[in-house]
Amino acid sequence: MNIITSVPGGIHTAFATLALIAGGLVLLRRKGTRFHRQAGYLYFVSMWGLVLAGLPMAHNGISAFHWLSAVSAASISLGLLAVLGAKATTDPAKRAGRLYAHYKFMAWSYAGLVAAGASQISARMALSNGGTIGDFWWAVAGGSAAVIAAAIILIRLYDRRAGALYGASPKA
Repeated sequence: MNIITSVPGGIHTAFATLALIAGGLVLLRRKGTRFHRQAGYLYFVSMWGLVLAGLPMAHNGISAFHWLSAVSAASISLGLLAVLGAKATTDPAKRAGRLYAHYKFMAWSYAGLVAAGASQISARMALSNGGTIGDFWWAVAGGSAAVIAAAIILIRLYDRRAGALYGASPKA
């Protein structure tokens, strides 16, 4: 089975892999450190590379995947703007709110990245085993839904800790 069928597909996959690694390290390691910032910028650049490399892969026009790429681009951009805004303010409450917003945008962007990967893997498995286009869409939906359900649980579990870490209280 050919997994990568074009140069943009190869670039897209390379950036996706780099973003998965950098984003995972950011989530697992201590926040606010030099490593966190460097890996975070690598994640940001990788995500933008992933989004831009995916644009030429629109063989049949704009699809749901392209709209989700736009959501991803907005999320990572707003996450970066939030942390830059936190650095620029001296008001502790505004700083805390912006750092908390940074956490939420970036956590959800990573969840979206993992969901996209899960949908790719499950869809390719469905089609490689003789599945139909209907199987493809069920695989995409199922893979994505499983990851997003796990992300909802994990992000909610971490919300109180993140709120305490950033000095902001998560909204119920």
